[in-house]
Amino acid sequence: MRKNIKDISVFLNVRVASTRCKNKMLRPFAGSTLVDICLNKLYKLSHMDVFYGAHEDELLDKAKNYSFLKIFKRSHESADSHNDALKIFEVLGHVKTKWVLWINPCVPFLKMDTVLDAIDTFLAVKNNSLTSVKRAQGWFFDTEGKRLTNANNSIATQDSGYLLEVAHAFHIYERRFFLEKTAYWGNSPNNPSLFEISEDESIDIDTELEFKYAEMIYLDRINLK
Repeated sequence: MRKNIKDISVFLNVRVASTRCKNKMLRPFAGSTLVDICLNKLYKLSHMDVFYGAHEDELLDKAKNYSFLKIFKRSHESADSHNDALKIFEVLGHVKTKWVLWINPCVPFLKMDTVLDAIDTFLAVKNNSLTSVKRAQGWFFDTEGKRLTNANNSIATQDSGYLLEVAHAFHIYERRFFLEKTAYWGNSPNNPSLFEISEDESIDIDTELEFKYAEMIYLDRINLK
C-alpha cells in the first residue's frame, strides 16, 4: 500500500539541561536562540501534525505563539533522562500515526525544504525508515586496520572516496517499532534509506566549541544578506 504523508507526524523534544553545552536552547545565539530559530522554520510543516515536547516553563512559553503546534508537557523524568529512550520520547505515546519524523532542534542551518524533500523521498520508497547523512571524505580504517576508503592509495584525499555518516539532523521511523524495540530501525538491508544533506545543514551543536563555531557562521551569513 502506498504511503501517505497523513501517516507521518513531526515531533521535536527540547530541554534546558545540557551537560556539554549549558542552556544551549535558550541562551543567546546570533540575536536569537536555537529554539526560536527552529520554531520559526517549522511553519513549513504546519500541514502536518507537529508535536513539541518540553518540560520547563521557559520552553513551553516559546511555543505558545505557534498555533499549529501540538504542545506536550514532558515529565521531569523525560527532560532529565539521558539513556531511557521510552522516557525521553514519551510524547510518542500520544502520537497516533504510523511513522514519526524527529527533527533535531540543535541544527540551525537545516532547511525545511530539505526536510520536505526527504519526506517525498521516504514516501516514494518501500523502506520503513529514513535518516539524514553527511559525506565524510578522507582516509578511513576500521578498528582492526582494514581500509574502508582510498583503495587506490591516492595521495589526494579528494580522490580517496567517502563514507556516509549519520547526521542526526532528522530521522523518519516507524513509531510502533520504536516503542517495541527502542530502536529507530532494524538490520535489514537498505533500512534506513539514506538521505544526504549538505555539510552546513549537518552542523549539530553539542559542545561549547560547536556553539561558538556555528554562531560565528550564522552571524556571517546574516551580515552577507
